[in-house]
Amino acid sequence: MLRAFNVRLGLRLYCVKAAKKDVKRYTDTINLPKTKFPNRLSAAKREEQERQILNNQIASAYEYQERRNLTDEKPTFVLHDGPPYANGQLHMGHAVNKILKDITLRQRVAHGQKVNYIPGWDCHGLPIELKATNASGVGSVADPLDVRQKSRKFALEAVQSQKDEFRSWGILADWQRDQIYMTFQPEFIANQLKMFYDLYERGLVYRDLKPVYWSPSSRTALAEAELEYDAKHISPSVYLRFKLNPHAGFKSIYALVWTTTPWTLPSNQAICFNSSLDYVLIKLTDRDPNNLYLIAAALVTEFEAATQLKCEIVHKFDGSLLNQLSYHHPIDREQTQLPFFDAKHVQDNKGTGLVHTAPAHGPDDFLICLSKKIPVKCFVDESGIYTKEAPDFLVGQSVLGQGNSLVLQHIAQDVVKATQLEHSYPIDWRTKEPVIVRASEQWFINTEKLKGPAAAALDQVEVYPKVNAEASKKALLNQLQKRPYWCISRQRAWGVPIPVLYRRDTGKVMVNRALIDHLCARLKSEGNMDFWWSQTLDDKLLPAEIVEGINCDLDLIVKGKDIFDIWFDSGSTWSAVLQGEQVADLYLEGYDQFTGWFQSSLLTSVAARNTAPYKALFVHGFTVDEKGHKMSKSLGNVISPKQITKKYGTDVLRWWVASHGTQNMSITVSDKLLQQSADNLSKVRGILRYLNGVIGEKQKLTQHQEDESYLNKYLLSNLLDFDAEIENLYNNYEYNRVVASIQNFIVNQVSAIYVHLIKDRLYCGNSGELAAIRQTLTHCYRHLCKTLWPIVPFLVEESWRHYEPQSDGFHTDFILADPNWRNAKSVQIVNAALDIKRLLNQQSGDANTWLLDVTVQCANPKQHELLKELQNSELCEILQVGTVSLQQPIDVELCQEAKVNLKMLNSTLCPRCRRYSLQPNDHETCFRCSLVLKATES
Repeated sequence: MLRAFNVRLGLRLYCVKAAKKDVKRYTDTINLPKTKFPNRLSAAKREEQERQILNNQIASAYEYQERRNLTDEKPTFVLHDGPPYANGQLHMGHAVNKILKDITLRQRVAHGQKVNYIPGWDCHGLPIELKATNASGVGSVADPLDVRQKSRKFALEAVQSQKDEFRSWGILADWQRDQIYMTFQPEFIANQLKMFYDLYERGLVYRDLKPVYWSPSSRTALAEAELEYDAKHISPSVYLRFKLNPHAGFKSIYALVWTTTPWTLPSNQAICFNSSLDYVLIKLTDRDPNNLYLIAAALVTEFEAATQLKCEIVHKFDGSLLNQLSYHHPIDREQTQLPFFDAKHVQDNKGTGLVHTAPAHGPDDFLICLSKKIPVKCFVDESGIYTKEAPDFLVGQSVLGQGNSLVLQHIAQDVVKATQLEHSYPIDWRTKEPVIVRASEQWFINTEKLKGPAAAALDQVEVYPKVNAEASKKALLNQLQKRPYWCISRQRAWGVPIPVLYRRDTGKVMVNRALIDHLCARLKSEGNMDFWWSQTLDDKLLPAEIVEGINCDLDLIVKGKDIFDIWFDSGSTWSAVLQGEQVADLYLEGYDQFTGWFQSSLLTSVAARNTAPYKALFVHGFTVDEKGHKMSKSLGNVISPKQITKKYGTDVLRWWVASHGTQNMSITVSDKLLQQSADNLSKVRGILRYLNGVIGEKQKLTQHQEDESYLNKYLLSNLLDFDAEIENLYNNYEYNRVVASIQNFIVNQVSAIYVHLIKDRLYCGNSGELAAIRQTLTHCYRHLCKTLWPIVPFLVEESWRHYEPQSDGFHTDFILADPNWRNAKSVQIVNAALDIKRLLNQQSGDANTWLLDVTVQCANPKQHELLKELQNSELCEILQVGTVSLQQPIDVELCQEAKVNLKMLNSTLCPRCRRYSLQPNDHETCFRCSLVLKATES
């Protein structure tokens, strides 16, 4: 009721109803989690935090683990780094590769194992040379010393830039002491020169004239690994006739040949057939009836379909008869007795069963002619231009330019049908221009001698992921078996020179141990191999004793101009980085390295020491956009690691790699997946923050004998299983499943079950209960950090500083699960209670379950027995109800479901804990809270 009083100052209103007493608040008596660990960071704060962690914790982690001595010492885990090219900015492929390696190393360190990891860079080769010299045309001639100096400077700058970014991702390595390797380091080159000579002495390296993939645009030989394939390349598809010499009464006979490389016809020196096939002579119904054409019987129908010409079979005979035939060269009319050769590579699935054979332009052609002692004729130079030895109408013309059309015009009367073919064709991986096969004097590794031992060594190698292991190993074996030889020489300036001399008059190779030792000594004193180009032989390059040992006059000696293939550089890194007979535990690279580094390393190691350089291979895929397209600047779909780390932070990049980088050969990069990773990591941060708040700073862990809580034992027992599961997944490189297990454990075991159910004890319980919970959650926190550190080290280190402020970092601790945590009975009991809770939740609706009186009719005696083990208070805690009573099953013989009966309690809940009902004798709080408050006051 209000009464009004008029006074000079105006109207005042007064309430005369008695005011209520202040409601007593208990907030200050609740044990709420408290921490300064922030829930989120601004971009600027996150960047500063990452920089501090890099400098203060991560920087020293590698060196610390090298020095750490543990009681149960495991063998050092060696991961040999496949060297990336020092030729530009890092892309998402680098991020996937380096972060997968780092997760692998960190998980070993977290589990008490020392690791050996020396990051490396491939510093030679055409990719670097092109960028360094900014040559508009790759074939342009430049001063070798100028090329080398510019390339070296460019590579060093690229290494520094890439190294800084790798370090910013938290990659575990000895960056402080700059413990890295580069393929242009003097000690690396010296090791390579010595290995070359050892293999040469044993006949595993040799020089020969052979057809190799040749890039006219780069003016150098290429290895298979340096090729890409243009799926829509257009080539001529031509059926030609080669005039045969009269035989067995047949006069006008022509061999039908199909080719897609007419430019190679000037070098034709034979026709190959397969004696196991049947052949026929046919007439073409709309052509001269006096002319007969030779073709494989099985390919007549295909020939008719391709040419739209009708055929009439005149005679059929066994292929073995063809070795008696000879023919006229299609261009050089003076060659009229060219041979037919039986060859297994000729098949009847395409073409005509007769193969135009030019040993200068095909591996099979070369091998068959070599066996028949047919000389190799090559009319094409380094630039893909016909030489002066070629027919006059072709001299100076480009084989890939006008070559095909000029040849076809010249032999027009012998062209039966000419069309075009769209097919997959090899191109230079750098210039993207077509390559050719061209015979040239090159250096080779004798792969025929190595294939058997290499396959046997590979049989002992584990391949991961296991789901693709069989296919991956088969792919590597197939690539190995298909390789006819490995050309290890290149015709460029930026690389390691092949350290040989030649006789000017005969071309004979001259090299010995004294020459190699002399070159290595010069290399050590000068720091690089530029002297090979800068000095002539009559300078200091060849001392008198070297010349004398070679047993040749100085004026008859010339230096080799070739450099080593970069795959020989990188393929021999194991011998420079690994110690003695050491074998790496793991090589981890993309699946393209089946034709590259995996294979080149295997061959060099088997050649040098008859063993594989690795015990296991881990193979990952390549990044694509959300539509499955390869990332490229032209498509505008490139997302760089720097963009991701700036927007989301480094740990989100790492979480994305762990989540998506191991299970698929196409690794999708999209804003959606990155945001998903950021959201997931935010939840992980939330649980770490909660745990930091509960457990506070590090305290000595003790065994609480009085802890009778089944929930505590339940979590620790599950934590033991979780720790074993995670270690197994890590050891099998299933990092996507590690991420899934972490999320599942946090969401279900930690958050939904334990943290949710013990809130009352945590917030309102007594000191003993609180200490037991803190200890349980401390174990949980430490093991979560151990599990997360390999993937998100920045987050773990940031959280760890709030747990152990005086620590130098998480890496200084060693966390082991206690086998005594195993408690199958506790797990059974709590799971039985959780089964009842699920039934209860289905029936309780929106009711405040703390006001429920629950009667449980158990499903069977076993369930009743398990639930009875729980004290009434803890069973109520798990069910989140006011009271609970248990009843035996009605019929112990029948299998039935448990039933719950719910009643509302007509009582008021304690204002402090909101759990226990107030009893008539309670003063302000429930009996439990009164005891806690009394103990606190005293």
